[in-house]
Amino acid sequence: MRSLILALALGATLLGCDTASTVEDPTSQHFIKFYGRDGDQTGCDLVVLPDGSMILFGTSRPTAPTLATQWYLARVDPKGVIVWESEFGGLNNEEARDIELTSANQLVLVGNTYGNTFQSTDRDVMIMTVGLDGIKIDSATIPVRDIFGVPITGTDEDAAAVTETTDGFIISGSTTYVYAKAAVAGLADTRDALKIRVYSNLSIYPNTWIQTYGYFSDDASTKIVEATAGTFHVFGYTNNLPSGQTVPNYNYWAYILGANGDPTTQQVYPGTSSGNERLSSFCFSPIGYFLGGLAQSGSGPADLFISEVNIPDALLGFSVVYEKSLSIALGTNPSGVTSVFPSQNGGFFVLGNENGFNSNQNWVLTKVNLDGSLAWSTPIVYGGEGLDECGAVQELPDGRIILIGTMRTGRPDAGEFKLTLIKVNSEGKFEN
Repeated sequence: MRSLILALALGATLLGCDTASTVEDPTSQHFIKFYGRDGDQTGCDLVVLPDGSMILFGTSRPTAPTLATQWYLARVDPKGVIVWESEFGGLNNEEARDIELTSANQLVLVGNTYGNTFQSTDRDVMIMTVGLDGIKIDSATIPVRDIFGVPITGTDEDAAAVTETTDGFIISGSTTYVYAKAAVAGLADTRDALKIRVYSNLSIYPNTWIQTYGYFSDDASTKIVEATAGTFHVFGYTNNLPSGQTVPNYNYWAYILGANGDPTTQQVYPGTSSGNERLSSFCFSPIGYFLGGLAQSGSGPADLFISEVNIPDALLGFSVVYEKSLSIALGTNPSGVTSVFPSQNGGFFVLGNENGFNSNQNWVLTKVNLDGSLAWSTPIVYGGEGLDECGAVQELPDGRIILIGTMRTGRPDAGEFKLTLIKVNSEGKFEN
């Protein structure tokens, strides 16, 4: 936090030495802004539009405890000024997860909606399309189905991301609905990965496409992309035992789905044999895919863990180009949210959370080169005295960096949470 305050103080000093005619408006170059209405608002993701405006996506919790959480959506101009803001939801709690811009120049949103009882832990996936004016186009709630197409009740689905396909959308995540499998010693079959497909009108795919997949373990899909028509690349994590590994722990997980949704090739598990690596973010790389998440080994501090996998061979599947921890001590059990994004100058930005800087959870940003080595000698920490959680990072066309997440305002132990947007230079600093 000290470096963030220093950068803002330095900017104020410089402004005092010039006139308005010689200094560009600093709010167009860098800022930190908070958004939301009464209550708490959290930020999870954003879309940057061609005109430089941004669509911010998160969750809004009213102050009144009897009111449900809803999705919060806002459009802001390049300076962060609100153009419009909307909320979407029903009588029960909703939580935001992912937003994408479609080829039809609309927005697709995905998250979760809770069951019939207000405090239920039974979540279903919810998907929605929205215009760039913030007006809802369509929505659908999707309970998980068994292999016969029968909706299952009483299970918990957690959406992770949505991706546009040639005929609609595919949703990743996890579910407590697990079909029967042979037990594996030392493991519990707690969750299976989701791979839900819907058409462009948000109707569910036929029963021939099975919505879940997993082992006798804890499995989740983080992102699914359509490689060719009917072929999908899936990225997630699992604590299934890979070949040659005898100690149950978590690894990243990558595999291919065919046209009917069944795995078609061997699967790869980037990670270490002695630690736990959980994948939570994804982006494209020049040779394939760049993956980010957290590594936790024993009782030591957590670390950012990255891996790059190539565009897979049709027969042999994926191969791991590299896998490594970044040796950035993040403290004890920080939130597992991370975000990665390719830089136009080469390499990748990696955003996560840490709680070792001032004993509170803050955002931490670094950059790595194409080979995975650190491009910045020191990561940048953003946060205050309260609990903060990152959402997503993107690079703007001018090379500046935009970050979204959640920060606590006011008292560290009692202030409201607000959706937070930060714009910094290409080195992550509040400087021109």
